[in-house]
Amino acid sequence: MKINSFYTHRLLAAIAIAGLPALLIAEPDTTYSEKPEVAAARYLDARRQSQAVTTATVDALAARGPEVRGHIVEIAGKIVGRTTRASASDSPLSFVLRIAGSEYAVFIDVAGDHALIKIGNTVHVLAEFPADGQPLDHYQMREIVLTADLPLAKRNVLAVAQQETTASPAEAVNTINRDPLAGQPSDSPPVSQESSPPQAEVVARPGTLFPDMEQWATSAAVSTWMEWVKKRNPRLNDLQVRLIVETVLYYSHKFTIDHRLAFAMIKYESDFNPRCLSHAGAMGLTQLMPGTAKYVGVSDPWDIQQNIMGGIKYLAEQLYTYENRSNYEQTILALACYNAGPNAVKRAGGVPNFSETQRYVKRVSDLFLQLYESGMP
Repeated sequence: MKINSFYTHRLLAAIAIAGLPALLIAEPDTTYSEKPEVAAARYLDARRQSQAVTTATVDALAARGPEVRGHIVEIAGKIVGRTTRASASDSPLSFVLRIAGSEYAVFIDVAGDHALIKIGNTVHVLAEFPADGQPLDHYQMREIVLTADLPLAKRNVLAVAQQETTASPAEAVNTINRDPLAGQPSDSPPVSQESSPPQAEVVARPGTLFPDMEQWATSAAVSTWMEWVKKRNPRLNDLQVRLIVETVLYYSHKFTIDHRLAFAMIKYESDFNPRCLSHAGAMGLTQLMPGTAKYVGVSDPWDIQQNIMGGIKYLAEQLYTYENRSNYEQTILALACYNAGPNAVKRAGGVPNFSETQRYVKRVSDLFLQLYESGMP
């Protein structure tokens, strides 16, 4: 096997971490039949009895600031994602609520499914956030109601402000929107080195897998990586950045590779542009070719989370192909396989003598080493 002379660093290739429980995407199989006036009375009574904080700012809610810790707070917004976990849990369901009038989203756990927890529903939620020192990282739902069922005078100030700037408020009520990024400002055109002429509109969809953070990451780590990704692509909105970061951390953990390698790979594949498309047809953040996407089980390469899952899964497979080698060789050869293909690496007996592949492997491995040595969490 030959390794080109510019590879001078020994890199960390993989980490041994136990797998996580499987996740299931699901919608409730129940129907909602509560009369609006009954639903409103129930919710408003719960809000009054719990002395819920109704004046929390968007920043306080999204950052889980001291104003909300240990309190029941009212959050108004639109449900943009939900997931159920196959394993037993006190909160088997989580959903993602984009806060009214903003691009910030919060994660809310639920003890049991509810007919109103559907993607696209615009709701008011009473949710409790643990006090400082407690382990959970998500809000816990106490009550929920359709925003449309509440009298305007009783709605959260954020929801009212948003409605006042909406041309047709009725259109925002209880609509099903399975593309959480629809209607948001679009990203810039693909930044691939080989950008292709537009044939059809490319839409990057975030999907709905939102795993529990407890085993695979911390809030501090997520925040640090969000800042790093945002600097690489300032055009991303905060919801997109969080989705990208949490998905990379989760699937790196699940497929037992170093997440810093995954972040470095995505940086040089797409520069964190979810709509990146090459002349050759490589798609999305990890630049999956159609055949590779099918091979790793990706049905929609423009789904941000599916794309990241597929890319990390494929990279992990290449790493494990060379698990009998040193960490350095394992990383270099896996990156070469990712760029040029496993067969090309086998034929060359190492990194192929392709300028593009050699440049790619050097840049990704150098960034990986930089992230590792700088102490990125």
